[in-house]
Amino acid sequence: MATESSQPQSIQARIAALNLGQVGKAPITATPIQDESVQRPPPAPRSQTANLPATLSNGHYISNAIGNEPNAENQNRVLPPPTITRTGEKKPPPPALPPRKHSTQPSPALPPRRPTEAPQRRGSNASISSAVSTMSTISIGTNASARTSASRTPSMDAGRKLAPAFDHNTLPPLPPKRTPDQVEKRYRDIERSRRGLKPTKSNPNVTTVEVASPPSLPSRPPRRAPQPPTRKDSTGAVGKLPPENPPPMPARSALSYGMNKPRESDPGNGVNEVSAPANGAPPPIPASSKPDLASILATKPKPSSSPQPPSQPACLTCRDFSAPDNHAAKFPKETVPSIDWLASQLVAPFTSPTDQARAIFTWLHHNIAYDIISFCNKTYQPSTPAKTLATGLAVCEGYAGLFTAIASKAGLESVVVSGHGKGAGLSPLAPGEPIPAEYSTHAWNAVKIDSGEWKLIDTCWGAGYVCIRERTYTQKFSPRYFTMGNNEFGLRHFPTNKSLFHRTDGRSQISWEEYILGPNGTSAALPVTIYSGVAEEEGISETKLRPSKLRIPTSPNMIIQFRFENICEHWDPRRHGAGAPYPYVLRVQNPHARNGKEFLVFDTDGKKWWLDVESRLLGQKGQSVDLYTVTVVDGRSARGMGVEEMRMAIGRKGMSFGGVAKWELD
Repeated sequence: MATESSQPQSIQARIAALNLGQVGKAPITATPIQDESVQRPPPAPRSQTANLPATLSNGHYISNAIGNEPNAENQNRVLPPPTITRTGEKKPPPPALPPRKHSTQPSPALPPRRPTEAPQRRGSNASISSAVSTMSTISIGTNASARTSASRTPSMDAGRKLAPAFDHNTLPPLPPKRTPDQVEKRYRDIERSRRGLKPTKSNPNVTTVEVASPPSLPSRPPRRAPQPPTRKDSTGAVGKLPPENPPPMPARSALSYGMNKPRESDPGNGVNEVSAPANGAPPPIPASSKPDLASILATKPKPSSSPQPPSQPACLTCRDFSAPDNHAAKFPKETVPSIDWLASQLVAPFTSPTDQARAIFTWLHHNIAYDIISFCNKTYQPSTPAKTLATGLAVCEGYAGLFTAIASKAGLESVVVSGHGKGAGLSPLAPGEPIPAEYSTHAWNAVKIDSGEWKLIDTCWGAGYVCIRERTYTQKFSPRYFTMGNNEFGLRHFPTNKSLFHRTDGRSQISWEEYILGPNGTSAALPVTIYSGVAEEEGISETKLRPSKLRIPTSPNMIIQFRFENICEHWDPRRHGAGAPYPYVLRVQNPHARNGKEFLVFDTDGKKWWLDVESRLLGQKGQSVDLYTVTVVDGRSARGMGVEEMRMAIGRKGMSFGGVAKWELD
């Protein structure tokens, strides 16, 4: 150790030395050692329970006074200092306990014990509750005991049976105990029955037997060179054989026996009696075995003079397009990675170009919406097929461009046709107004379908319709813009390229004036108002609706005939439509009828409907005449209702109607 004369030079060293010197010393405030002769005052008696240890009497917080303060011996709120015993010093003995005072009073008597009832077995798996007292864990700290008991009443276990009492006499007797001799004999028998183990070590004295190698084989003689075959002639001379001839050819070809040719004489055994040439070349092929071209062509199937019936009806209106329509609905725009992928998926299940084109037509209805905002604000811009697919918005040009892009990727021939269309926003010419110059406002498609026929379709109008006044677009599938004939299609579409009319009536094109004036020779841009949906769903031809003009003259003594018919002669509403046809009525303005309106029922033969009415019974100038379907009569569907039954129900039963067309009285 360092002496006191050698002082450390740094403060850290001095502090460390100072701390080292305090090791083992008592603190300055330590209590001095008391003399053993001086007796300490006896401690004050403490309250103590008879059934709890004294060490825990004052240890729990519940036994303290109010506010969790110490007991009476610590009223000065100061704890005595701890006693420190130095090393080598003797520990003072503990103070003597005070003498115990003897109580003269007898201990209180215990309460009488209640008799316990015999426990009864319960029907459930619960254990039998005991009636003994239990000591709660909190009673140790609170100087109080808690007794919990549970007893059962006879009513709780009424009807239960106890197990029979246990009787030792009913147990079977134990087997006799074996004597030591018997046990020893049993072990000897077990040892005797065991088989002895064979030694696993091999015998070191093994005799080595030498096996002689097999004898060597004798050497083979040298191989002789091959000698040409020889033969002996009649004189016995030996000579070489001539080269072997090839197998003989058949006398006739197998083709000569068929091909609808008359059979010649039997070739016998079928072996040609022609000898081979001397040089060994194969013999020439006989000319008789050469096939006859006329015989070959005679065996091929001849084309039938009558055309084969097509798998689908030639009329597109009556054709079943449910398969391509359902297939097109399986590919939402959000799941399409590219136009190539979409084209292959849409046309994969179909081999008919018509069905393939229909699948693309229907897919545009489901996934592309008309950009009505840009159209009304006149802010639409030319679009590309990729942009139309990405945004899902387009005007007529976008619909037509995307259809041709998909059809071309699918292997179909398709072009975009631009021109004039009698669509939304077009108003008829005023009387005396000159015919305007030709201009373009619309776009549609021409696609080649079955039998190489060019078909005109309008994918934009087939997807839905717009309302310019309300600036709304309604997504509604209109398949008639795929199925209508090219001649009817040309009533509302005039192409800029005059070679794209594709008419089927023998005329290559029509003039602009004829197109604007319409088939009636007057301004027929909006001839008769036809409500969207009902006429198409019920299979009514718009071009065969009469009167075809919007305005009807009200001249006196004039009979006006209203008539219409199915969209085609093959149309069957039960097979192609929604069911049996509705009855049709004409609502006219009659001041003598109830509510000023009268309903006249159309006559029909199932394919055509007609009604003759005097002009004076239609109403007055400026009023309207409406064509309706009666959809519900007296709460039931009116499909299939007869004409006479309908006439009897008018004015007597409640009805619901569906609008078909509207005329104005002039």
